[in-house]
Amino acid sequence: MNKRSKRFVAVMITAASVLSSASIAKAENVTGGGASFPVQFLTPAIAEFNKTFGHNLTYTSTGSGTGKKNFKSGTFKFAGTDSAVGSKDLPTFGWTYIPYVAGAIAIAYRLDELGGATLSLSPGTINGIFGGTVERWNHPSIANDIKTNPTWANQKKKSDVRGATALWENISTTSAKVTVSMLPATLKSNKGKKIEWYNDKTKKVLKSLTVGSKAEVNMTSRVKPTDTFSIKVGGKTIATFKQVKVTLPDRAIQVVYRADTSGTTNNFCQYMKGAVNSDWVINDAFQSCVPGGVTKFGSRFVGQPQNNNQANYIADTNGAIGYAEVAYVTDPTRASKGIRAANIRNAAGAFVAPTAAGYNSHLAGGAQDSRGLISFDWKQTTNKTAYSLGAVTYGLCQTSSDAKNKVVAQFFEWMLKDFGPKNAEALGYTPILGASAAKGVDLAKKCGAG
Repeated sequence: MNKRSKRFVAVMITAASVLSSASIAKAENVTGGGASFPVQFLTPAIAEFNKTFGHNLTYTSTGSGTGKKNFKSGTFKFAGTDSAVGSKDLPTFGWTYIPYVAGAIAIAYRLDELGGATLSLSPGTINGIFGGTVERWNHPSIANDIKTNPTWANQKKKSDVRGATALWENISTTSAKVTVSMLPATLKSNKGKKIEWYNDKTKKVLKSLTVGSKAEVNMTSRVKPTDTFSIKVGGKTIATFKQVKVTLPDRAIQVVYRADTSGTTNNFCQYMKGAVNSDWVINDAFQSCVPGGVTKFGSRFVGQPQNNNQANYIADTNGAIGYAEVAYVTDPTRASKGIRAANIRNAAGAFVAPTAAGYNSHLAGGAQDSRGLISFDWKQTTNKTAYSLGAVTYGLCQTSSDAKNKVVAQFFEWMLKDFGPKNAEALGYTPILGASAAKGVDLAKKCGAG
């Protein structure tokens, strides 16, 4: 080896040593936890963050209520919550909110007798079901909602492309919108392939798109109620829709609510009180949210802790209905068991599916305060594209200057600027964008700033 080569190798070894030392010096173990609502988003985000920046950041799904308590006590260095911090959980140290992702809350149900049909539910009917006055699936309120909005059934129980799903919305009696969503790995493996809306009767493609960087896309087309339509990705069928006549079964409704203190529950109760019935109470506990409490309903109402357990119970129980972040409902394993998400009638009178685009349309009508908290307008009477039920999820971080808090700042800023815009829709969530994202970044910079 000549002298020049030796000097080059020596320089490279020295540089590698410096980089290695710097990485070790910067590595931090940071513990957080709280809301279960964003876990399907946070799990891959944390894995990518740790891989990219060399830290060991962890998050335990406990529910928002426990997350807020553990943040106050110092058990969690940072926390996640889908609801505001109440007076009893206010920390004595400096802290801030960071809005970092949002998502639609689905009215999730399993009713095998429908054969894959998508229920359409009005706010009044939702109030009746979760308020305990609508007790059976063949109740006139549910039947009237179905008559109002023609029912299309996805007759394909399992998608031929794992991680790809399709939701149907009626625009009118002769036109419809289909939203296709893909998980990140599915999006990557199908990039460049065609998404096709195919008329099985005429053997013609009505609409087509090419899979690109967006995980959620939609198409609109004129439709005939006598035709059957398949939605395909790369030539493989992910859904087959046909208009059906629904016969509702004389079956008891099993309401499944969150048994733990939950930000998802808080946002569900906000919707119920703001958009439906002012008798509802806003807090993290469903048991005291519903007018009159749940004890009087006996075994018809059952509680389950956290979004995943609640969604699992619904997927495993014919006749069950509940509320959960939509990613837990479109999950391929649960979907194959028959769980579905209802289309909900908004203030403009349109029945809308729980998509990222639909919830983003609703968020656009809201307002954000100086703390970063986003409030909702439930009376958007001209916004036909809004899906009104959902949540914004927030990080809680300490503002005191230390290394761990600075890692938390880096994590939330990175999610808002990078991971969220690229991956939120693919994971079943709605990214925080525009002025709300800029506000979130400003708040994230306060973490560890002193």
